Amino acid sequence: MTRRAVLAGIAAAATGVALWRSPLITPEPLPFTDMAEPAGFRQLRAGSVSQAGAIFAGLDESASAQRDDAAAGVAADLCGALFRSTNPGTVPVAYFYDYQCPICRRLTPRLRNLEGVTLTWHDLAGLGAASETAARAAIAARNQGAFDAFHDRMMRAAFQPTEGYVAALAESTGIDAARLLADMQSPEVARQMNRSQALADVFGMPGTPGLVIGRTLVVGDVDERTLARIVALERDAPGRCG
Repeated sequence: MTRRAVLAGIAAAATGVALWRSPLITPEPLPFTDMAEPAGFRQLRAGSVSQAGAIFAGLDESASAQRDDAAAGVAADLCGALFRSTNPGTVPVAYFYDYQCPICRRLTPRLRNLEGVTLTWHDLAGLGAASETAARAAIAARNQGAFDAFHDRMMRAAFQPTEGYVAALAESTGIDAARLLADMQSPEVARQMNRSQALADVFGMPGTPGLVIGRTLVVGDVDERTLARIVALERDAPGRCG
C-alpha cells in the first residue's frame, strides 16, 4: 500500500469519527412507554435496582391508618406530594432512594450535577432497620438545615448507621443531637416516610433508585447522558405536573 493510500485511509477514518460525534447526528429516540396508571405519565426502562422490602415507618397499632392516610393524601394531590418544591423554569425531579442501596450511591452525584432541575428527595426505608434509621435521621436533620450534610455522609458511610452514629454526626455538623433523636421519632417524620412509600406504590417501583422526571418514570441505574436527554425533553414538553 502506498503512503498516499495510507494517509487517505486515516483521513477517512477521522472523518467518520467526527461525524459520529457530531451534534448533527440525531440520537435514537428514547423508548418511552405510556403508563395506564397514574395517567399522564410514561416509563423508561433503566438498569438494575436494589430490591426493596416493606417500609418500616409507623409499624405500630396505628400503622394501617397511617398508610391509609398517606395513600389518600397522595391520591388527592399526586403532583404536590411528588414534587414538594418547584422552581419556575426548572424541571421537577422526584428521587426515591435508600441509604443502603449501592446504586443510589452512584446516582446521587449525577443528580446533584444536573442543571435546570429542582430535586425533591424521597427516603424509602426498604432495605432493613439501618435504612430506616438513616432515613429518619436525614428527614429530622432537614428541620435543622443539615439535610445535605447528613445525606452525603450517610451515602458514603461504609457501615450501617445507628442512633449513636447519627448523634455523633449531628454534633460534628453543629446541630442539636438531642433534638435530632427526638425528631426522628416524630409523627411528621413517619408521615413523610409513609407518603414517599405511598408514591412509590402508586408508580409500582420494585426498588431503588427510582426517579420521576417531570412525567417520566425511570427505575434503576441511569447514566448522565440519558438523564440530561430526559430533562431536555421534559423542559420542551411539560407533562401533567407542569
